[in-house]
Amino acid sequence: MGTKKLTFSALERRIEEIPEHPSYQVFSTRRTIWGTGIGIAAALAGLLLAKMFPTSITALIVTGVLLAVEVIAFAIAWIAELPTLNLRPSKERQQYAETLDFDLPHYIGLIGWLKRFPRGRLELLSTYCAHRLDRMRNKLPLLTGGVEKLGALPLIAGLFLQLKDLHWPLQLHWPQILLIAFLMLCYWASMLQLSLRFRLELYDALLGQALRDQDQESRPNFATSMAQRPE
Repeated sequence: MGTKKLTFSALERRIEEIPEHPSYQVFSTRRTIWGTGIGIAAALAGLLLAKMFPTSITALIVTGVLLAVEVIAFAIAWIAELPTLNLRPSKERQQYAETLDFDLPHYIGLIGWLKRFPRGRLELLSTYCAHRLDRMRNKLPLLTGGVEKLGALPLIAGLFLQLKDLHWPLQLHWPQILLIAFLMLCYWASMLQLSLRFRLELYDALLGQALRDQDQESRPNFATSMAQRPE
């Protein structure tokens, strides 16, 4: 029996201790991370500079330099990723199967750890987790709408409507800049909420499976004890 009280924080720490399969990494190299960051920073700096000083020759030159830096940084970053891209469906399926094989022992280990705690505590956490998960599923559409089903499409559509009539050099108005920033902030917030929902779903699955395993392990003992009772 576990000597410490089971909490969601303890469960989260156990989950965080699980090593990740290399395929889960969005950026596999430090060069990709730095290149992407520099490219984004150069794009934002060039956009703001062109907006704040639209008639300055110096600002125009610096904006052109920043544009070149952006292109070069993105090129350096994503050229490093080309060898790791899986363009064949069969290769992608094989890699996904490998990640499942990698994760399964850790999943089983978490369930075995949970089974050591008292059943009453497991039931309490499972019931509360199911309640919070149900609330989050009902609350998320108020913030995200269909973003969890459409992915990045709502953000792309919104940016397209804002940028479709632009020409070079960019002449964004402040309302457009603020609206684009607001769209990206809302999308990021919705992704954070979805990540919390996915973690709640994992808690729910682990706790539920631990309870089911405890039930299965207790049934043979109950049947044996009943068979051994004197007439």
